[in-house]
Amino acid sequence: MKMYLLLPYLFLIPLSCTTVSRAEPISEIIRFNSNGVALEGVLDLPGGAGKFPVVVFVHGSGRRSRSDYGEFVAPFLKNNIAIFRYDKRGVGNSGGTYFDVDVGTDNSPITIPALAKDVVEAVKNLKRNPRIDSTRCILVGASQAGWIIPVAASLENIYLTAIFSGPSVTVGEEIYYSLLIENEDYTIEDANKKVLSYKGSRGFDPIPYLSKIRQPALWIFGSRDESVPVDRSVQLLKQVRDRFYLPIQIQIVPGVNHSMRSKDGSPTDYVGYILTWINKHLAKN
Repeated sequence: MKMYLLLPYLFLIPLSCTTVSRAEPISEIIRFNSNGVALEGVLDLPGGAGKFPVVVFVHGSGRRSRSDYGEFVAPFLKNNIAIFRYDKRGVGNSGGTYFDVDVGTDNSPITIPALAKDVVEAVKNLKRNPRIDSTRCILVGASQAGWIIPVAASLENIYLTAIFSGPSVTVGEEIYYSLLIENEDYTIEDANKKVLSYKGSRGFDPIPYLSKIRQPALWIFGSRDESVPVDRSVQLLKQVRDRFYLPIQIQIVPGVNHSMRSKDGSPTDYVGYILTWINKHLAKN
């Protein structure tokens, strides 16, 4: 696994020149550097004075951008939690080269840690912001973020982590499970059983990183996830939780798929669940 010399810098650029009431939320463009790559995103801040806890949203797979996780913005701002979303490297206004780990396992041991270091640099830069409470930086993400967040949280002081529809299995196992359902027409139940006997290339494995994290972590799964083998992921999480006495909370939502939607397409209130869990921990301080 490659290690990089990180040279962070930060620019704050108001999105609008219009005078905004202190009671209203404000947004700022943030540019930061990760291993010589310039990345860009938007920081949404609650109105009013003071230092705010911040949630950094971590990308899922694909060419993801700052427009992701929009459903979190309004409820989190209303609860005085700042939000940072950025364009993945090689996407939107972020530089660098985009790499896809969904096509195979070969590049995943390099790509996942590189994406995690982008998250770390975002957190480091936000901690310097006078509007941010540097002791309460939170990582939230879906899907591929299940691999990225454990690496980032093992490298930087993170307050909380929350992952939904994210795998704790290896990259190879996740790809194998997805192909069983998509191309071979296995049921979710049968695919969950078959992945237990997978003998192929595994690629990146998040478990060694998860075992190092001592911060509270929330993992939410849909029982009908067609991309992540939920049974095996939950089994692995319970094993690492029990072995190292980690504060991992696992929630399975019945009848919900990878997109956190039920069979008829209606969404679940996973945003509210995550917000409630975060507020519970923030209230302890």
